[in-house]
Amino acid sequence: MGFTLLRGAALVLALFLAGPAVAQDLSGHAGPVSAMAATQDALLSGGFDGRVILWGADAQSARRVLRFHDGNVTAVAILSDGRFVTGGQDGRVAVWADTDQQPALVTAHGVSPVSALAVASDDGRIAVGFWDGRVAILDPDQGEIAATQAHAGRVSGLAFLATGDLVSVGADLRFTRWDRGLAPQARAGLPDLPNGLARAGDRLAVIFAEGSLRLFSADGALLPERFLSDRPLIAIAATPAIVAAAAVDGAIWMLAADSLQFRAGIPADTGPVWALALSGDTLFAGAATGAIRRYATADGALIGGGLTAAVDTFHDGSRGADVYRACAICHSLAPGDHSRAGPSLHGIFDRPIASVAGYAFSPALGDLDIVWTPRTVAELFEFGPDAYTPGSRMPDQRVADPADRQALVEFLERASR
Repeated sequence: MGFTLLRGAALVLALFLAGPAVAQDLSGHAGPVSAMAATQDALLSGGFDGRVILWGADAQSARRVLRFHDGNVTAVAILSDGRFVTGGQDGRVAVWADTDQQPALVTAHGVSPVSALAVASDDGRIAVGFWDGRVAILDPDQGEIAATQAHAGRVSGLAFLATGDLVSVGADLRFTRWDRGLAPQARAGLPDLPNGLARAGDRLAVIFAEGSLRLFSADGALLPERFLSDRPLIAIAATPAIVAAAAVDGAIWMLAADSLQFRAGIPADTGPVWALALSGDTLFAGAATGAIRRYATADGALIGGGLTAAVDTFHDGSRGADVYRACAICHSLAPGDHSRAGPSLHGIFDRPIASVAGYAFSPALGDLDIVWTPRTVAELFEFGPDAYTPGSRMPDQRVADPADRQALVEFLERASR
């Protein structure tokens, strides 16, 4: 088909076929979703594609799409004041204001990838764990204020307690509670390799590679435990009421946080679930496909209808629709549906660039004198977004085959009306 990707970017065309927002997953990543965090006001996701997406309070629309880290985004967190934090395979940590396009604080490239992040609710301190076992504490305005070699191997999880102390678990099978200066206050051994940690009220929930979920006290005493799967557990999220865990095959469990009594289960579906987040009565699950699925915590019911049926609805059997399906990541053709990383393309032709209502475009696009026509859309994919629409958040890519560009344009002329 002749797609040429510039800069080694993942295959993501800026044209996405989808149904109405209420009948679809959240889609904006061009690969597995590797990290998520949620509050009542926002959902933050990071992916293997290097993207960070801040979703709106309704968890329907992408408020911001950022590309900063070199390689995977490995951890994300949200501060109480609306700022957010990202960590990457490049070993860097970035602190972002809600509206800025560049981070307000950036650490230097590290020798080891970031493996975990946590934010203290009392003063906004940021804890960072690394694959080489180090733990650092950052002030979101000033940078690093403390660091220690916490574990002999990967830091698998971090969580702040209500007291302000920090708990870490690592590949050395150790559970450690640290004070504000990173002096150890309590240590305990773990029965197997931990893969994640989440605070559930006054307890710490830890998932393990042998398929068990265990609760611990703040000092590392073992509390209730439950074997869930003969496959490794790889993602966890918790609130004072619920603990959710996912296995490498994609199966998900929701359990009572105090007793680990079973509440709801979600069978394996779209492959590994690398990230989970809880907000209110909704569980967010990051799929290997790049989509974020939503489930009701009451019974595990899927919220929305998924992506596949919506994509097939618009396919008319043409070559242009085949090209369009291959890049089905970032945009919808439904009127007003901006729930993807980019705006809806409904009615795109004869419309000035960056003019559709309800989507926050890159400011640089407002200076461009482009009206979308069959010719200009074809030129966008002939020359690539970096050259044709400089300043756009769209990953740079081209459709190299002129016949494919023409087929795509003809399909859009039919499907975007």
